[in-house]
Amino acid sequence: MKKSYLLLVLIGLCSLLSSCGSGLVVVKPQTMIIDLVNNAVPSNYYNDLTKGLRIEVSSDVPDSKILDFSLSSSKTQKLYNNVEVVVTPTIKTFVSNSLTNYARSMGISVGRDVSNDLILQVRVKEFKYVYDGDYSGRGVIELDYTLMNSNRDVILRQVARGRKSFTLKEQSQTIASIFDQTYTEVLNDIDWNGIANYLKINDRPDQEQSRTVKGEGDTALEHTIIRWYVVSAPAGADVYWRIVSSTPEVKNTNSAFLGSTPYEATESFSVRGLNFENSGNVQVEIVCEKPGYITQSRRFNLRQAIEQREISTKFNLIKDE
Repeated sequence: MKKSYLLLVLIGLCSLLSSCGSGLVVVKPQTMIIDLVNNAVPSNYYNDLTKGLRIEVSSDVPDSKILDFSLSSSKTQKLYNNVEVVVTPTIKTFVSNSLTNYARSMGISVGRDVSNDLILQVRVKEFKYVYDGDYSGRGVIELDYTLMNSNRDVILRQVARGRKSFTLKEQSQTIASIFDQTYTEVLNDIDWNGIANYLKINDRPDQEQSRTVKGEGDTALEHTIIRWYVVSAPAGADVYWRIVSSTPEVKNTNSAFLGSTPYEATESFSVRGLNFENSGNVQVEIVCEKPGYITQSRRFNLRQAIEQREISTKFNLIKDE
């Protein structure tokens, strides 16, 4: 192995730099400082969001392990073991700050309303530069991220990955620039559109087919106004209603008193577990009672009621003789 090649690790991989001050600084022969930066420019912009994010970051990667020479020769590994790597800022701080800046540049509010924000929990699983051989290496970054509501119920769970390969002949490349490009791939791999969809209330329930009511007022279903119109002949009957479900996500409910006929109201639905997809398997049962008359009941498909925005019926009561 050539002497100049051995020095590549000892002095901090300066052969990767166009100048030693670009992203990798040798403070002393045994110390390297790696400055993490990110220059990614987002392509998505949002201006109609009703909620923000609270970003929580943890890291499984020690900063000292940001460079990986496990696949290189034993002599290179021995030289590397004598080099102390200092990362500025720390991996955890870098990911937290960069995600915050990236989200805000897209129009997403971050950390402004703790009681109302959704939680984006991010875990750094991999963050390293792998030195594969004499003339090749790669940046490897992986983030697990989970979107949760304020009760920490999981809404969305995914993984974002970045891989960037290069060779030592690419003299314009630096350690910092490799991490910059690799991390940009990670940011682009995050499902920002999916996250943003949960940060706004759509106009119609069919625009958010699988978004489930959790009682927080953040779904179109909870803002869909249904007109109730129940009459009877003769009038003055008591009207009750309950939910009858054939899907496990929505629970059956006990009967609740609505009022007396003629009953007319406009109300929104807040049925926990309900979404537009399963609403076809849920029914509203209306019961009409009046002393001296036979009790009658009718059921209405909830999907149909949502689409028509109305539940209306007339009961022709029969005397109980």
